[in-house]
This record gives sequence, structure tokens and C-alpha cells, in this order.
Amino acid sequence: MQFFQLIGTQRSGSNLFRLMLNEFEEIYAPHPPHLLSTFHKLQNKYNDFDQLISDMIKWVKFNPIKWNDIPSKQKIKDLIREENIFEIFKAIYTSSNPKFWCCKSLQNFNFFNNKNFKGLNPIYIYIYRDGRDVASSFKKAPIGEKHIYHIAKKWNEDQKKCFEIEKKTDDFNFFSVKYEDLLSNPKLIISNFCAKYGLSYNDKFINYYKSSESKKASISGGLWKNLSKPLIRDNKNKYQKELTAKEILIFESINKLELSRLDYKINNSDSNLNFSFNSDDINKFDIINSELKIKAYKNLSSYEKKLIDEQKRIISSN
Repeated sequence: MQFFQLIGTQRSGSNLFRLMLNEFEEIYAPHPPHLLSTFHKLQNKYNDFDQLISDMIKWVKFNPIKWNDIPSKQKIKDLIREENIFEIFKAIYTSSNPKFWCCKSLQNFNFFNNKNFKGLNPIYIYIYRDGRDVASSFKKAPIGEKHIYHIAKKWNEDQKKCFEIEKKTDDFNFFSVKYEDLLSNPKLIISNFCAKYGLSYNDKFINYYKSSESKKASISGGLWKNLSKPLIRDNKNKYQKELTAKEILIFESINKLELSRLDYKINNSDSNLNFSFNSDDINKFDIINSELKIKAYKNLSSYEKKLIDEQKRIISSN
């Protein structure tokens, strides 16, 4: 079994790409419950390894987008080779013995240097999108940072981590996907992907939006409402109307090098971008960001809040 690990920043088309891959019979690509980022920092609190397995299974059950097949605790125990969280993670994804399995927990790039994660031999799929469109999307989303300064800093940090992984990873284990190219020519992107990793290419993936997995996602919350629609090919450069000139200036001042490296055009001149933020500026940004995040949480549906509360109870019990 080969392991595909998507990396990058949310709101960059990773769910779209996951759904396309999930249309291939050889690939198992369920919606991610973010097992590693949640439980890795908690694992030392568990004295009972069986309880850790049980809680990770419960966590998957309360994922916003339901999984069709969740393995039993005994099935996982039968599959793991040693008692560590990465073995549980793998067993939960591979209990049905797929040829390829795909995790969309983008922040798993934080485990790049972990020897147990390396032991899974991940093939990294780096999906990226114009960071200004990412910022525009995050401002409207119920998750993530909300002030342009914080979104820009997070995007900057994420791209740098992905650049570093690319630098240290052999060519076979790294595949880049530019979101805008995926919109304009998805068949080329997917055919190149199939050729590189020995998949049998077919055009079925283009109808991802008709799949039961897409329909489950689209009704599970506002984050994924477009996933039951055909590919929105003009879903780019929206930031030009949705961000203010000042917001674009702030984003570009932080991400000039990263945007240029990814071949995105900078709107502002170098002279305009040559400034920094003082502590008073950042404190003001922090306050606004916190207020906007609270407001965004309040706008979640009762269903989404219930699932979040159930997951919090799992964590708080340990």
C-alpha cells in the first residue's frame, strides 16, 4: 500500500483534489478527522494504549463528514506492528486494504521529521493556490484566522514548510498541484499524476461532484457547499474584488517572495511593500482577529457545533 499525504494550506482546493482521487477504485481518500494533529500531543496522557485506540475511533465517528467504514478496535490491534500513534493512524485508514490511501490532513507536514511518520513512506502532494484568494476564502469561512495579517503569516509559514519538504524529498515522493491549473486543465493534472504513480487513468474523476462522498461533504457545512457542483473554472482572482487595497498590500508585504516563487503576479511595487508592522499594529490585529473568530464560530450550524462538542468531550476525558 502506498500513502499519499496532501500538504499545504486549507482553502486551496485540497478537498476538490481528494474527491477526484477518491473516484479511482484503487485509492481510499476519506475526509480527514485530523487524527495525528489532535492526538499526537495527547498520547503521553494515555496510560492505556487500548483507550487511545478507542478514542481515536470515536474521533473519526464524530468527523463532520461521515466515513462509510470505521474499523473496530480489534481490527486495528490486529493490524498494528507496534504501539505508536502512527500505526493506529495507518490502520484506521488501511483496514480495508486499499492499494493507495490518501490523508488530507494538510498540517501533517509537521511530522515530516518524525521517524515513525517517515516509516509510512509518504508521497507528498503539495496543493497550492494564490494566497490572496486563500485569504479571501478564509475571511468568509467558519474556521481559521480572520484578520488579513494572521492569514498572511499562516500562509507564509505553510508554504515555507512545503518548500523545505520538497527540497529534502526525492522526486518520486513529491507531486505539486497548482489549484488554478487544476481548474483550467484537470485532465492533464490527473493524467500526469496517474502516469507517475502507476494508476489506470480514466475520466470518471471529472464527475466527482455526483459521488456520494461529494454529496455528504456538501451537506455537512458551509465549508464544502461547492463540492456537489461541477468544477468552477473561474474560481480564481476573486481577491481583487473581495479584498481591500490595504489588505492586498499587507498580504503581499508578508508574502512577496512566496507569491513570486509560485509564479503569482504581485500587484504592489517593491517600494510600497518595503515596510514592517510594530507591536501596536500587531496587538490591534490580534484583538480584531479574536473577535472575528468568535463571530465565525457563532455562525456554525447546530450540527457542526454538536460534533465539535462531542470531540471536545473525548479530549477532555484524558
